[in-house]
Amino acid sequence: MRYLTTLLCFTLVALGCGSNSDEMENKETVVSVITTNVKRGDISSFIYTTGAIFPKQESMISPKVSGRIEKLYVDEGDQVKKGQPLVMLEQERIRIGVKESEASLKETEAQLKNLQATLKRNQRLFEEGVIGSQQFDDTTTERDLAEARVQRAEAVLERMQQDLKDSVITAPFDGFIVEKMMNEGEMATTMPPSNIFHLVDTSRIKIECGITEGKRKSIKVGEEVLVTVDAYPDEVFTGKITTVNPKIDLKSRTFKIKTELPNPSFRLESGMFARIRIIESESNNALLIPQRVIISGEVEKKVFVVENGRAVEKSIVTGIMDHPIVEVTEGLKEGDIVVTEGFYALKDGIKVRVKQDLIKIKE
Repeated sequence: MRYLTTLLCFTLVALGCGSNSDEMENKETVVSVITTNVKRGDISSFIYTTGAIFPKQESMISPKVSGRIEKLYVDEGDQVKKGQPLVMLEQERIRIGVKESEASLKETEAQLKNLQATLKRNQRLFEEGVIGSQQFDDTTTERDLAEARVQRAEAVLERMQQDLKDSVITAPFDGFIVEKMMNEGEMATTMPPSNIFHLVDTSRIKIECGITEGKRKSIKVGEEVLVTVDAYPDEVFTGKITTVNPKIDLKSRTFKIKTELPNPSFRLESGMFARIRIIESESNNALLIPQRVIISGEVEKKVFVVENGRAVEKSIVTGIMDHPIVEVTEGLKEGDIVVTEGFYALKDGIKVRVKQDLIKIKE
């Protein structure tokens, strides 16, 4: 970047001494400008949108069996692991039910064992002709009914054992307890379900946001997204688009996309406001200039270039814009010196020259 000192001078040169017709006024103005070189680099244009951060998965922890809450093992803000106990309901009633079911099963098993032995004897007697077929069939039926009672008793015991197991509620996945909604001593029910804790997993987070329909062709599943949040304004988080909803909203003329980001350090939290950038197009090794140097006309864009100490107005064609940088596709070459400040004092067709770091404009 070159800084050219401001100098305004006016010089009157007398070309004749005797006659007004021979006099000519030569007026010279020196304008201070700042310049920069056209350089090569990489540039991208982005689609901008916003959205709120949500956990990858979340769950309202509620009981599978009804009961009074006997113990809460965790509290709001605690980090938990999958399978870790969170709640224990009162178990005494369930333990009694387990014992009753075990006793009932033993009773039906003993009855079945006795009937199996009876059936075995009656079969021999039936084959010897001692008893009739009716008596033998009755014994067979009693044996079958006893087997059914055993199966029912086994099912009742299994259900009671499962209720005992379900009286201790465990975490379905790793995550954080973000809300506690019940306390010890309260009655938790299955219908309607009582929500005891709110558990979220933010090891990965998701963001749902809207994109204008005009950008639809630039959005694809798997594309990279760049995310910033107010909590870490100087840091960029990277994720990918996971879902593109093909339905266009008739009112907003937008469609929804979902993105996911890894969050191993849990720095991104549920509810944060996120600013999202999606690369729309990019160009590598492009000619780049500051956007502020461009003079936009009704038809074309122009810049002032310093050539041999003169400011030369040139028309250019621009490509990708990423404020404050813009790509030039036509009109300039690498190394050209463009005026970045002071060009508003320049006029089309005015000759300029550089002298002692001055650009002199001679009218």
